[in-house]
Amino acid sequence: MRQMAWSSIIGQEHLKRFLQRTLLDGRLRSAYCLWGPEGVGKDALALEFAKLLQCDSPRRTADSIEACDECSHCRMAARLEHPNIRLIFALPAPARRTDGASPLLGLSDEQIAALREELRRKAENPYHNITLPNALQIHIAAIRDLQQTLARSVPLHGRPWVIILSEADRMTLEAANTLLKTLEEPPGRTLILLTTSRREQLPATILSRCQQLYCPPIPDELLFQVLQERHKLSPEHARMVTAFAHGSYSRALEFLQSELPELRTQALQLLRTALKPGHFRRELLHQLEELGAYERNRAELLLQLLLLWLRDALLLRHAPDSTDLYNPDQRDTLQRFLERFPHADLAAMLEAVDSALQGVRQYLQLPLLFAVTFLRCRAAAGLSVPTELTHGVSASL
Repeated sequence: MRQMAWSSIIGQEHLKRFLQRTLLDGRLRSAYCLWGPEGVGKDALALEFAKLLQCDSPRRTADSIEACDECSHCRMAARLEHPNIRLIFALPAPARRTDGASPLLGLSDEQIAALREELRRKAENPYHNITLPNALQIHIAAIRDLQQTLARSVPLHGRPWVIILSEADRMTLEAANTLLKTLEEPPGRTLILLTTSRREQLPATILSRCQQLYCPPIPDELLFQVLQERHKLSPEHARMVTAFAHGSYSRALEFLQSELPELRTQALQLLRTALKPGHFRRELLHQLEELGAYERNRAELLLQLLLLWLRDALLLRHAPDSTDLYNPDQRDTLQRFLERFPHADLAAMLEAVDSALQGVRQYLQLPLLFAVTFLRCRAAAGLSVPTELTHGVSASL
């Protein structure tokens, strides 16, 4: 059965109803700011609403309205090719000046090719984060180009302009001040949709001219269901990914591409090495280098996996029959770990790993961070740790 327009967006039922009701009641405002955590569907909502506003034959009921997904306008909008819809996002600084012209004219052929690929991926999956090398800001040239388009052209086919500024907080101050003029005096039949995960970084003058709509994290039970239905994950794998995603579908998709089971095996191997009797440090350092653990994103994944595994160990110690495990396929391994270290201070281990996660996000030195973390885990397991080494590593951090 074909998936209908709004149902392709995960959760956000309150906002779906709000946007539909606003359109049905003729209460559409000129500007909205969709804000909330990354990956929860802000761009997806904006793009779907933009498509609906262009649709030839929207499907209506007494309290709902959605795009038909069949007319030429819907198909163009779905491909991000509709002439009335402008998607604005961070671009690389142009290699040459483009005063008065589209900022795309300043990009190299390689940058244009990368841009086309990112737009293709965005059209295929509206939860995809457009990422281009050296694209950190939305520059004033993009806003000026937009203003010229709005001033010199009229939207086609009697439909409104829909302007979507994805990650609007990336606007430079000059770009934001220029956009402010458009928000203060929007051209007729123009809707401006800002999306942001960092609302606090947008100027108050911009926010005050938008109706602000909060997009909450996706509930775990819903994300768990989507991962099984859309991606055919086993319940065990879906549960693990859900635990990492923290309500973000785009984050869940990143984890799907990261081979979590293999990474978990590597994280557990690091813990086993750290808890070996006798000498362990040289082998542990070698493993950390071999696994690429000193790359920040990989380090965060390894530590998160280890954290979830230790949480399961703590749960099984107090509730051996529990079925609420993040790693249900590891039950036998967890039981053996508890039997080998019956007096281990699991809470202290969890604290050590959680502290390391915070350190990764604060850009502390990863070799020292891993060293002190596994020394703390070793001490919590009741194994000997040279006092002078522990103090020396901690002081270095």
